[in-house]
Amino acid sequence: MTMSLCRETWNWLPAFLEIADSGSVVAAARRLGLTPAAVSRTLRLLEDHLGAEVFNRVGRALVLNSRGAVIQAAVRAAVAGVERGLRDALEDPFSGPLRIASLGVVTEHFVVPELIALKRAHPELVPEHVHVGTREANAQLARGELDLALHYEALTAEGVTIERLGATTMSVYCGPRHPLFGKKRVTRQEVLAHPFSVPQIGDSGRIQDGWPVDHLRATGMRVTLLQSNLQVCRSGILLTVLPDVVARAAGGLRRLPFDALPEIEVFAARATNAVARASVVAIIDGVRARLRQSMQSPRPGKRLARNPVSD
Repeated sequence: MTMSLCRETWNWLPAFLEIADSGSVVAAARRLGLTPAAVSRTLRLLEDHLGAEVFNRVGRALVLNSRGAVIQAAVRAAVAGVERGLRDALEDPFSGPLRIASLGVVTEHFVVPELIALKRAHPELVPEHVHVGTREANAQLARGELDLALHYEALTAEGVTIERLGATTMSVYCGPRHPLFGKKRVTRQEVLAHPFSVPQIGDSGRIQDGWPVDHLRATGMRVTLLQSNLQVCRSGILLTVLPDVVARAAGGLRRLPFDALPEIEVFAARATNAVARASVVAIIDGVRARLRQSMQSPRPGKRLARNPVSD
């Protein structure tokens, strides 16, 4: 599509959007404060310039066809972008909705604490947090439905910019009732001899706890939520890979020797064309600082002198 065609169609898109939402020229005209004849003429001009119909005529109703549905999604995203720009230009950037998505340890130990701190400093801010996977979060960012997403995966998508914020360490843990908890010395081979509670596979195809593919382990349970995996670990029935920051906060767990676990990286994703809203930047900077602080803290378990571990 040429730039001139985009300019020509721009003035007709508000009427198109109202017709798409209401399914009727008459209803759209009422919302726009225009006559039905004017709205009908606008739709005809749009379809003539596009060279294709965007609605199916079903009796008196107008129903979007596949081509029209694509245009509707694009127009909605554009309207959301304009609304964000006006809000950021004219209002306090630390007021109103702030829509954030994340999962697991990123949510509980980095994002929500930062949202609480930001809310305390800016009472007019209204954080809206949702738990969605990386792929869906990217789609919502591109549509203008989210301001920021923070995840373990750098899953690229059109219209989305990704930034690495830092990393968090992971270790193998067991609870007090597990056979390895009270054992004086534990080897890697003994760790691998016991079954694990494992999390879900991420949208990139990598398991969420970062377990290396070249090390086989027995799966005793599959659990989606981090807090559920922590509960399983505490029960002592299975081993679990947990973020060290989670185990440190939980207490009462034993860290076992397994040095093949990589750090889990954390990424921030934003819509490429979105204005750098001050509150979004503040969340990114805050989460980055919390990640850095967590990496500087000692891993839990070293104080358990009565339960030393060895490779």
